[in-house]
Amino acid sequence: MSKTLTAAAIAAVLATPAFAQGWYADVGYQTLGFDEDEIDVDLGAITGHFGYQLNQNFALEGELGVGVKDESFDVLGTDVDVELSYLVGAYVRGQVPVSEQLNLFARVGVVNAELSVEGGGFSESDSETGIGYGAGAEFMFNSTFGIRGDYTRYDIDDAEADAFMIGAVFKY
Repeated sequence: MSKTLTAAAIAAVLATPAFAQGWYADVGYQTLGFDEDEIDVDLGAITGHFGYQLNQNFALEGELGVGVKDESFDVLGTDVDVELSYLVGAYVRGQVPVSEQLNLFARVGVVNAELSVEGGGFSESDSETGIGYGAGAEFMFNSTFGIRGDYTRYDIDDAEADAFMIGAVFKY
């Protein structure tokens, strides 16, 4: 009897749709590439998302990124360091479940980021607000754990950045 109950419990967990209504979070590594005035800057961040899936097609999502990889380059013989202090955002996410395991999504929202620049006795830090938009996919191994990959374009003031992220997803 216990083998039957165990098998039934495992089947119920595996049959639960991974994209049902509820809370989710993910965390991963994000690369950000800025191409500003013929200077390429590549930064890295640990980024997480926390959201609520309203139904199978819509979610509200928050984003927090903290810089972990800075960029240094030479400008007229002076070393200049650029770092991402933080990036925060709030998004509306539209999604299409392709199967019970695969979900494709697109998102758009408002973001705020702070960059710091130092070099040659100069130090400046500035935060700006703009928009973020992009698309990605989630693949769920079961109803509570999966992976996420996405592309986001940040258009903040006069700066634009292309970001790619891969991370682990946790559904509650």
